[in-house]
Amino acid sequence: MINGKRELVKVYKTGGRLLTREAREQAEKLDKFLEEKMKEIEEEMRRGGYLQLKGRSGVIKLWYEVGRRLNSFVANPEIVPAEDREYVWRALYDYGGELVPGTGRSRAESKRNHFRYCYEIAKFDRDFVLGVGNWRMWSEILDSVRIYEDHRILQWLHQRLGENPREWMDLTRKYGAKWFRELAKRIRNYLRGRDTSVLDQKRLFSELDGVLTGLTREA
Repeated sequence: MINGKRELVKVYKTGGRLLTREAREQAEKLDKFLEEKMKEIEEEMRRGGYLQLKGRSGVIKLWYEVGRRLNSFVANPEIVPAEDREYVWRALYDYGGELVPGTGRSRAESKRNHFRYCYEIAKFDRDFVLGVGNWRMWSEILDSVRIYEDHRILQWLHQRLGENPREWMDLTRKYGAKWFRELAKRIRNYLRGRDTSVLDQKRLFSELDGVLTGLTREA
């Protein structure tokens, strides 16, 4: 409370770096950029008719388009320094306007941030995302403790499913969302109780490859 009124106070986080005058100016510049970009994305979604999908069964199309636009700048280190990326998600939520989902403030937190999820699904092929399932299904997968605690699992998914999208689309056409849900379930079960941070990326990816191979052979 400030002078008896509730005010929004900006808190600049710098990934452990000293907040110098220059760093503060850069943070303010980035903050302003994010505010303007979210307004721009919101207007694009409104003009394209996507915004009206909020609360409806086809909302996955809206969130994919939002994520596609976020990928155009969030992943650019010249715009968002890699060490500051985890702090950007909350700013996107705060500036989301009508894009903010009606799912409670828990979706503002960085690991389960709504816009982070949009960003992640937009790394996959659009037809694959829409064919595999709805937004609820994708959220359930990304909510997995194993997946959000070790971001490399998502990197593996992006890499492997991006290598041969036709194969995964064939599985989706044949089995629908069932096969992808099963893959997520098997990954969770396989890694349950394990600390994957002790595995180097090569070992982790090799083990995940084994899970995927076992499923595709059964299919």
